[in-house]
Amino acid sequence: MKVLWICGSRIVGGAERATLQIAALLRARGHAVSVLCPGDSRLRPLLDAMSLPSQAAPLGGALNLRARRAIGRVLAAASPDIALVTTADEWVWACLCRRGATRLVLVRHMALPLSRRVGWLAARRAAAVVAVSQVVRDSLVGGAGVPSRLLHVIYNPVRFAPRAAVPAPAERARARQALGLPVNGRWVGFLGGLDPNKGVSDVAHALQRANQVLGPTSLLLCGRYDQARQPSAQALAQTFELAGRLHYLGETDRIEEVLTAVDLVVMATHRRLNEALPATLVEAMACGTPVLAYATGGMREVIGGDGEAGRLAAADDAIELGRALIEMLADRAGAERMADAALARVRDRFDPGRAADRYEQLFSALCGGGQAARA
Repeated sequence: MKVLWICGSRIVGGAERATLQIAALLRARGHAVSVLCPGDSRLRPLLDAMSLPSQAAPLGGALNLRARRAIGRVLAAASPDIALVTTADEWVWACLCRRGATRLVLVRHMALPLSRRVGWLAARRAAAVVAVSQVVRDSLVGGAGVPSRLLHVIYNPVRFAPRAAVPAPAERARARQALGLPVNGRWVGFLGGLDPNKGVSDVAHALQRANQVLGPTSLLLCGRYDQARQPSAQALAQTFELAGRLHYLGETDRIEEVLTAVDLVVMATHRRLNEALPATLVEAMACGTPVLAYATGGMREVIGGDGEAGRLAAADDAIELGRALIEMLADRAGAERMADAALARVRDRFDPGRAADRYEQLFSALCGGGQAARA
């Protein structure tokens, strides 16, 4: 099959990383995959490194009429079997283009509300709509009015193979050493940067309580920092009495080392962001590291019930988050049991091969070669 991935993003976030992985897996299975994206997108060096054919186009922006013309030209020239569209603005332009025999497959990576007008358009022009979690599916049915007959839930895959077992203390110590961190003591990881909506202050508050109750506990903080709009790591440490206990690595590609170095990973994204399918949570589970998250959006879908493959705290409740964090750090045997269950859950639900199977089956069914499973 010929698959054209249309993406208007200029950054490489979780949605782009997941689609890159799917594209590589489909190509390895003999399908011809190419990409249409902005010329200044950070995707382009990654596509070049993977030898994935790509074309530059003026994509991005709700009022960008040039995007419609560019998509239409490429669809007419390439005539792919499948046009896979992963950004909302390009949903609109791809729906408005003439596509010939090309089947339009729209992918939604966010559970935030989608305009009902866009949902109406997708319902009339798309051959299928993929939601990366049940939470996303529900938002498309209830909020955007996309018919359930078009919807397929396909979980984004984990980026690396899950570990065979929970890391031994010596492995965590080696990961800390590799990152230049003190080897001893308790470590909590947070990869949401300094964005208040990601709950960095909630996590800092929880760490403050852990230091008071359990003794020395350090926070390994990774992710973006917007100097113009966000407090610095130093200011955060002063506010929550974490001087010498907060280590900020910034944005990093050393994800496996970071997630292995810590005793616990916390995701505290606030309810208003309605996290769709938290990649950090899945990746931490694949590293055999215990996880704690607010019970909102796709967090519950990844972990299951509270205590199954991790702990869940009431959404936006920093006090409960701190209580659960202290309990997990104090009960290492219990935390490891949940981490073991999490490894099995990742293998079952977020395996890359399984995700590629689902996309391949869907595309084949749309092109008349088989039946697509929905669940």
